[in-house]
Amino acid sequence: MSGNNKRWSAVETDVEPEILEDMGVGMLEDEGHGDGQKKQKRSLEQESELSSPLCEPVSEPNGNESRLQPSQQGRSLDYRKNDELGEDFFLYRRKQPMNLRGEDVFLKLSDEMVLMIFRWLPKNMLVRCSLVCKRWQRIAYDEVLWTRLDLGSRSLNPGNLGHVLIRGTIILRLAQAEVSDPVFFSNCSLLTRETPCKLQYLDLSMAVISVKGLADLLNVCKNLQKLSLEHCTLSDKACAAIGQNHNLDVLNLSACYGITQGCISNILTGCRKLSALNIAWTNLSLAALNTLCTELPRSLQRINISGCRKTLTDNHVRQLVTACPELVELDLSDCTSLTSETISIVTKLDKIEYLALSRCYSITPAAYLQLSSVSSLMYLDVFNLMSEQSLANLQDNLREVDVNKFLFSSVARPTVGIRRTSIWGLRVRD
Repeated sequence: MSGNNKRWSAVETDVEPEILEDMGVGMLEDEGHGDGQKKQKRSLEQESELSSPLCEPVSEPNGNESRLQPSQQGRSLDYRKNDELGEDFFLYRRKQPMNLRGEDVFLKLSDEMVLMIFRWLPKNMLVRCSLVCKRWQRIAYDEVLWTRLDLGSRSLNPGNLGHVLIRGTIILRLAQAEVSDPVFFSNCSLLTRETPCKLQYLDLSMAVISVKGLADLLNVCKNLQKLSLEHCTLSDKACAAIGQNHNLDVLNLSACYGITQGCISNILTGCRKLSALNIAWTNLSLAALNTLCTELPRSLQRINISGCRKTLTDNHVRQLVTACPELVELDLSDCTSLTSETISIVTKLDKIEYLALSRCYSITPAAYLQLSSVSSLMYLDVFNLMSEQSLANLQDNLREVDVNKFLFSSVARPTVGIRRTSIWGLRVRD
């Protein structure tokens, strides 16, 4: 070094500053530039401390730590310079994680094994699984997974019911559900007869559905065995569709509206295998009652025609007993026109087990003593007719009969009591 105190600078030498630093030679520059270098170094050290999880020092081959490098945890260090403000800064970026493709274990399983796994999933999850791939869609829509379905108290959008039935549903509960029109879209395979409807057990009790929608739904159902339409509004077209189910065994039409003589005739003409019929509180006309009592199938064992206050007479009961001699349950409650002659007619039924004559005020209490000759009778309901003393005397004369045990009739009803997970003894939930 000469006496003029001339300092070394990085511009005047051809040697790399990193090499000089490793050799122990400090880089000397002008005072102003030196102060800036120190500030930049301090700023870099502070950045290093604050961003220690993001960056880590990398050692040179000689063992000295030379500069900051991004850590091995998927982060990158980017040096930027802001020309407007005259400042240098470092921008740390987190690298996007690599999409490691794992092994699809379902490819090793057969369709039968995947089907067994899907059986543990709820129905809404099955719909989501059907969106994964074509194979999962084929398996998720297998009819084994959709055999039984509970949509009670649900709101169905237009066309949803058609999507459900084409999956092969056999047991369907729609009690208190709201079904929007149209029930089926025009391109539904059920309407074009490409896919037959396999529905056998249908509960539409107190469902909100239009007259046309109900007729369209029943028109595609040809294999029904048990049907409940309690508190629904019927039409001649809907009743004609019910008559197409020749294997119908149980029919519940209690509290339905719009039942005419033509409706009764259409139903009884096609459904000759009925064993249980509930047509209570339907406000049947005299002509409809005449058709009902004369055209009932001989196979009928249980019937409820209560609520015919002034239309049902003793003559109708005589026709009923003649047409259906195999009756086991008979509910004639709230038929105020019946007289004591009805008791004499009922005693001709050899297999009668349950008889309900509640609020039949024209029948005298003494007439019920004739029922002692019916050995098969097990239950007798005569609510709101007798005093406690008269009931006690009746019980003494009918010791093998339970008097006033059931408040409501269970004839053809899909559910009894508070149970809502089954219809006619069949589970609706997996």
